Amino acid sequence: MGDEQKYQQLDYGVWVETAPTTQVAAPTWADCEWIDERVKLTGLVCVDPAVVACNVTAARLYGLPVPWNADARMHVARDDKALTKRREKVVFHRYEWLRSENFFGLPLIAVPQLFIELARVFTVRELVVLGDAAIGRWHGGPLATIDEIRGELTARAVVKGRRTAERALDLVREDVDSPPETRLRLNLIDAGLPEPVVHPAVMCSLIGTELHPDMGYPSVRLAIEYEGDHHRSSPAQFAEDNRRISALQAEGWTVIRVSKRSDMTEICRLIAHHLRAGGLL
Repeated sequence: MGDEQKYQQLDYGVWVETAPTTQVAAPTWADCEWIDERVKLTGLVCVDPAVVACNVTAARLYGLPVPWNADARMHVARDDKALTKRREKVVFHRYEWLRSENFFGLPLIAVPQLFIELARVFTVRELVVLGDAAIGRWHGGPLATIDEIRGELTARAVVKGRRTAERALDLVREDVDSPPETRLRLNLIDAGLPEPVVHPAVMCSLIGTELHPDMGYPSVRLAIEYEGDHHRSSPAQFAEDNRRISALQAEGWTVIRVSKRSDMTEICRLIAHHLRAGGLL
């Protein structure tokens, strides 16, 4: 195989092996798209060691949720306000100060700065989904705390998208397990329902342990569980779900199960019915 077949060009001056054999550290959730993004950033760092991934590029490499139509170009930054660079499919950002983290060998902008940066291009809802994932357990998190993000916002005199960041932070919640759960919580709020409690504690005497449904309304003993595809495809998970539901029901709780195929209008109507019966609406 000739060199022209062994290597492919990523960018001017940046070449990688067509069939790489090098082993690299990667998070357990990483997929082929993550590996491709890593290769591109690593190649760019070889050419310019001072660059740090930022914007949606950093979000993807951290494993944080981004909108499906987010910019596919690589976004990098340097701590150099006078920097002017041009590369095809690469967006350069200039920072007066820049804090970075080493994430599996990759230089990424620190998560609190990333949150503030994305307030310029994300909607409030998109930023809440990312914020919940950043401070929660999504993909092995947390990656930051809400206090660190608030401190970053407070420390800056000028922030493009400050109002978006402030509104999003008011809705970000700790201890959320997944982006679908965040979207479900926001759907309930958008429907005019009271905000549910994330992971309310329920002592279940039947199994002698404390359970924490995804969200719920403790005062009316109503639990809401989001079920991803693995809840149906895994027999062990299915059995555990039934065990949890039986234990919650034994304590007098009603459990509403929601999936991505659920009709949210009907779900909201059902929740509203229980809340009215309990005097919350």
